[in-house]
Amino acid sequence: MFDVGFSELLLLAVIALVVLGPEKLPHAARMTGAWVGRIRRMIVSVQADIENEVAAAEMRERIKQEMEKVKAASGLDEAQDALNTALEAPKPERIEKP
Repeated sequence: MFDVGFSELLLLAVIALVVLGPEKLPHAARMTGAWVGRIRRMIVSVQADIENEVAAAEMRERIKQEMEKVKAASGLDEAQDALNTALEAPKPERIEKP
């Protein structure tokens, strides 16, 4: 992505030494290292989350395909439709005696 060689890093170090001075440079380097570490950990965490979500979506799709194969092979599709129709049918109202 970025091509940073040794000469560029040396130039940045000299500029940082001139701008910050020898007293503040070690603290600035530690803080920069800490921030870079946090950013790297966050990127790794996001990548792992994305990979887990993709794997879960693929697994759900495979399970759905297998369920459709099982339904088609065993004729459960018609039985399931009949059961759903029976469950969704309106229930008869009670007739109250006067």
